[in-house]
Amino acid sequence: MFQFGIAALSLVIIMFSASYIITAASDYAKKTGVSDYLIGFLVLSIGTSLPELTTAFVASFSGAGNLVLGDVLGANIIDVTIVLGIMSIVGKKIFVHGKILTETLFTVMIMVILPFILGFDGLLSRRDGIILVVSFLVYIISLLKKEGKFGELKKQLHWKDIWQDMFIITGCVIALLLSANWLIHAARNIAYMMDIPEFIVGLVLVAVGTTVPELTVELKSVISGSTGIAFGDILGSVVTNSSLVLGIAAILNPISFERSGFINSASFMITAVFISLLFIKKKEITWQEGIGLLMIYITFILTVGIADYIT
Repeated sequence: MFQFGIAALSLVIIMFSASYIITAASDYAKKTGVSDYLIGFLVLSIGTSLPELTTAFVASFSGAGNLVLGDVLGANIIDVTIVLGIMSIVGKKIFVHGKILTETLFTVMIMVILPFILGFDGLLSRRDGIILVVSFLVYIISLLKKEGKFGELKKQLHWKDIWQDMFIITGCVIALLLSANWLIHAARNIAYMMDIPEFIVGLVLVAVGTTVPELTVELKSVISGSTGIAFGDILGSVVTNSSLVLGIAAILNPISFERSGFINSASFMITAVFISLLFIKKKEITWQEGIGLLMIYITFILTVGIADYIT
């Protein structure tokens, strides 16, 4: 119970720290003239992926690569099922706006499949990590070009306009690193005491906690009518987790894992992402489809998650 308490407290700190970073970063982005969709896809998606990123950073140095892998796969599945599902149920019917959003769907799918291909041999090496990070950077550059907003960015910002945001971001990053360290140690202890593979702990327990910022952002965006930010954040988080987070973790410490559990979970993740992209492509998601997405996650837990634990 003590370890569960430490894990819960760590997740709370991670949630609030990420929330403050997201608020500060969004404020900074708006001051530079960045569009809503780009704020969602770049600023907020990277911000809401900070829990996964800090967890990956700390876990890699602790030799808990399977925990990182499980967290990334689990977080992506939760993003496109639970988060998108609850968002659709709350909004009842959400319309997808923006040509750039539909144009990037195919590329998002490629970015999700890439780590599956690289890790098919049971290892994500440093070379694989470099490939993932480079692919993330290339994707971001292509997104910026498609957005075509360079001409609207403000050329200068005065320090008095951004110093508070920078101070908040710095303090929250420190809190994230410390809480992620506590979370990793608690999660590994829980896995050891309950004889549960670290991959499963990351896939379910850690992933649920680290996706709380995404859910918070999506609900706020839907309630305020900023669906462009919401969809941008979901797709951006999936891309960031699949490429940047996994890439950095693999560069810091190559990740070796059991192929069977990885292939089952990764296949489910790819399928879930594909289904969600189909909903987005038709430019509207209803509350009934939102319930369907929630059922997909329940199916995942009852089949893949439990099967991996038993084996």
